[in-house]
Order: sequence, then C-alpha cells, then structure tokens
Amino acid sequence: MTVLRKLLGTSVAMAVALTISAPPNAEAQGQGKGKGAVLYTPAAGAKDLKAVLFNWAWYTGMLRSSEEQDLMMSLEYTGKGTVQVGGQPCNVTKYRTSISYQVSGERIQMTGTRPNGQSCSNIEVLSGAYAWNEDIPGAELIAGKGKATPMPATVEERMIRLWAGPQGAWKAAMAGVLAEPKMAPKPGIDVPAGVATAGKTSVVWESNKPVVTFPIPGVPNATATATLDAKFMAEKVVVKQGANTTEFTYSDYKDWNNPLNPAEAFIPGKMTEKKNGAVVRDIATTLTETGQMYVVMPVPASVKAAIRPTNQPPTWTLASTAGPAPAQAATAVTPRRADGKPDMTGNWGGAPLPVTGSGTRRCGPTQVAGSGINPDIGCKTGQDNFWVDYEWISPTRFGPSRPIYKPEFWDKVQELDQWTNKYDPVMTCQPLGLPRQGTPSRIIQVDKDVIMFYRQYADYGGGNTEFRDIPTDGRARTPAKELEATYFGYSIGKWEGDTLVIDSNSFVDSTWLGRGGLFHSSNMHIVERLTRVGNEIRYEMTIEDPDSFVEPWVMPTRILRAGGGDGVVPERAYCEVYEENSFETQLRH
Repeated sequence: MTVLRKLLGTSVAMAVALTISAPPNAEAQGQGKGKGAVLYTPAAGAKDLKAVLFNWAWYTGMLRSSEEQDLMMSLEYTGKGTVQVGGQPCNVTKYRTSISYQVSGERIQMTGTRPNGQSCSNIEVLSGAYAWNEDIPGAELIAGKGKATPMPATVEERMIRLWAGPQGAWKAAMAGVLAEPKMAPKPGIDVPAGVATAGKTSVVWESNKPVVTFPIPGVPNATATATLDAKFMAEKVVVKQGANTTEFTYSDYKDWNNPLNPAEAFIPGKMTEKKNGAVVRDIATTLTETGQMYVVMPVPASVKAAIRPTNQPPTWTLASTAGPAPAQAATAVTPRRADGKPDMTGNWGGAPLPVTGSGTRRCGPTQVAGSGINPDIGCKTGQDNFWVDYEWISPTRFGPSRPIYKPEFWDKVQELDQWTNKYDPVMTCQPLGLPRQGTPSRIIQVDKDVIMFYRQYADYGGGNTEFRDIPTDGRARTPAKELEATYFGYSIGKWEGDTLVIDSNSFVDSTWLGRGGLFHSSNMHIVERLTRVGNEIRYEMTIEDPDSFVEPWVMPTRILRAGGGDGVVPERAYCEVYEENSFETQLRH
C-alpha cells in the first residue's frame, strides 16, 4: 500500500494531510455543486455566446478549481506523423510540443527523416513576439552551447498555430471578449449572457453546430472561425489572413495523459494543418501531460538583437500578480524602535495567492462511471475532483513567476514533478525551507536579532510550523565551507536605511523551492529585503543558484499587512511517513 493509495482512502498519514489537504478557505470559495457560491450552468439547448464558450472549456477539461476558471497554463504534447520541412515531407517519429500560454510561447521539437533517409530534425520556438530555431533545446542560453537562428518571417505563422490550437483557440476567443485579457478567465462570470457577440468574439449556429469567430492575438488582420462538435470541442479552426488560409482539423479527443496521471483534459488524437489547401502537418497523438508542467522559453540575446517586434501578443493580467507591487504609502505612522529602525514586530498577513478556490470542483459533463481518477465510480461529488485538480491550482506550478533553470535541467524538473509523490521532500516529513515556507506570519524584533515564525500549510496545504533566528548585530559572515548546511540556511541581517536585508547561504540541497520539482543546489544564495511603511511590509526576495539557474530568480514583490491572526504559534505538528517504495500513480500533490 503506497502513500497515494492511503491518500485516496480514509486513513491519511500526517505527511500526506499536510501536503494534500485543502487550504483553510476552501469552503468559503464555494464547493462541489455550488456550496457557498452560485455556479453558472448553461440551460439545455442554450445558443448564446456565454453558453457556447462555457461549454467549450467545460467539456474540454480546461475549467478547474471550485472557481471553474481556465487553469490550463502549460502542457506537454508528444506525437508522430508527417511535417513539411523546407517544402519537403519529413517522416517525424517524435513530435514534442511544449506550450506556455502565459508567455504566449511554444517549443516544437521534431525528430525525423526524409524519404531519402536524410535527417530533417528541427526545433522551432516562439516566445511572445520572437521566433527562432535551435539546434539543441535552450541554445545560447549558456555561453558556447548551441546555436539559435532568428526566424522573424515565421512569427505570425507560429502565433497562428499556437492560438488556433485546440486549447489556444478557446483562450483567443476569450481574449476577444475581454477588454483586458485575463490569464485565468471564468467564462461563467466574464462573458455576458444572452448575446451572440461580445467584444470581438461572436457565435453563429450552422447545421446545428456553433461557429465561433475571433481575432488571433498578436496577428493583425488574422481572423479565426472555430466549428465545434456535439461535445463543444473544436473540430475545425480556419484562420484567414489576407490571401492566406490556414485550416486546422481535430478529431478523436480523449485524455491522452499517462494512465498513471489521468486529468480528464481532452486533447485531439489527430491534428492536421493545411496552408492554402496543402497539408503541412499531420500528427497523431501518443502522450500528453496537461497539469501545469514546467515550460519556459527564454529569448536568447542574439534573437532579441536580430528581431524588432512589430506585433505583440496580449499581456495576460492576473489580479494578485500582474505588474509590480503598488508603491507603499504611509497610511499609518511607521512604528520605530529606540534606535530609530522601523519595528517589524507584529503579526503579518500573507500575500494573496495567484489562484483562488479549492480542488473541489463539481463533476464535469464528461465524468461518468469508468472515467477520472477512480474509474470504478467516476465522479459523484466535487471531492472526487480534489485529487486531480490540486496539481493545477498549486501556486508554484501555476506561476506566473518561476526560476529559469539551465536547459539541461528542464526535463529533470518535469520528471521530479511527475513523480512528486515519490521525490517531494515533504512526503518524507522534511521542512519546506526557503522560499517554499512562504512569508513570515509573526516577527519579533529585539536589539540584536529578529525572529521570524512561519505558519503551517504555507505551500497551499503543505508544510509545518517553523521559525528562524536572524542576527542583526553586525557580525562577519562565517565562510560557507565552515558551516553545516541547514533547511533555512545561515542568515545574517543588516540595515540599509529603513530596509532589513537578510543574506542567507549554506542550505541543504534536499528541499524544493516549491511544488513542481523546483529543486536547487547546495550553492543556493538568497537575499530578502523587508521595508516597513505604516502597517505594511514590502517583501522582496532574490534567489541565486549558479549551479542550476540561467539567471537569478527575482520573485514578485509581496505586500504583507499588519494583522492576520492572534499571534499564537502552534507546536510543530506530528508527521509520520508511510512510504513503502511502491507507486501505482503519478498523481501530483
């Protein structure tokens, strides 16, 4: 019996409870069949735009969490088939697509041969308004490794392919509805009811099928029409741009995820692309991973220098993380100690999460007996969806901020994430460490040190009560080689004006930076900056790991506000490991 089998039963070890349990506000967000919230349900036979867009995303499996918002932010897709490369057919034995909708990017790796046996392998990349080819994934991100070739003439072609895809088309249609495109829209709320047109997106019905018309993001004068089938899944998307017509056809939708991690996110088994009537891509699906996989496509410096973008994809907004934190204003007098330094002492509420809601999504229209995480019973209540949706809503997977690992580690991060029930150190009761433990919930400041206490369930359900004691007495730093590595590192604080700067090193390398396989090396170095103004603390963190990262990871600034609890710090909870090294699923917590 494995940890995951125990998790899915009624007897749950504390290690699993801390990792998988719903956050405390789950009920307040509305659950299952509408508890605490009124969930939109299209009327039978409804043909307005709201009903069509909701059904499209609902049937396809894009709507997740109790908030029923689109949370398909990235995916991995593998297939095989035929692709036209340089005007000649290429028999592709592996066609791997890595998509990040947050950065409007896609990396397509093709391995194949022409009929004459000549290799026709290629790597095509789109990132925002930049397009290039690579000879190895992540070419030129590390000096001397690989070659990136700018492909400015392909930018619009690749944008069309991304936003006419089975999931991309829905996102493009929603972007056309909204004046300010959202990263995680809620069609049950964001689309007006009873109309056929909203913004630049419209619907008509032809031969009893909905046909949705919308602009392609970032491509001027490119208009798409998506024809949906009886289950509101796109069977055809036709994009017209000037004299060119690109037609994408999709069929055989199903959950192509590894059977060890079913997600009921539906991807076509057959995808064909035609340009002005000629087939340019004909791909059959072999495997997918749809739950917030680690996908990045940083633009090499040489590509930025070679391309001057004229068009840009949307800037996707997200209320709690869009743009820099607001400038602090002293709505209250900043308390100061006798030495004149701002007093950080107090209880501090954490910054809002990028996604609200829990995993208790109501049963979807495709969830019948024989489907989902428990094929014997299908979905009976929203709790049945909790286990699979958890991997979609965890903040560090969702992003949008994530470290840029060196290309040789991209697949490692994905593998760790896919086997998170095996490799995540929280499953063996280890402390979360920094930055996964989150922001301090209570601070006690005295003359020569600052003590920070951290709350339980910091990582959206995972973690325990922890604390750090940070000296601020001006001591010199002990060389790292003379220190024993710890979970929270060796930290020294100093004051730069009204900002407390905490410099930490000597970390163990066994913790993760967050869910999703975000590992680090023992050479990790963290600098935190805390600036109190009135009843707020501006909390900034920069993480350096030259062994693992391409560049330092500057996390989004968070604003902590005074209050949030009575200041009581509970005793560290009991945690017990039930691992027997036998894993029957890849269900990610």
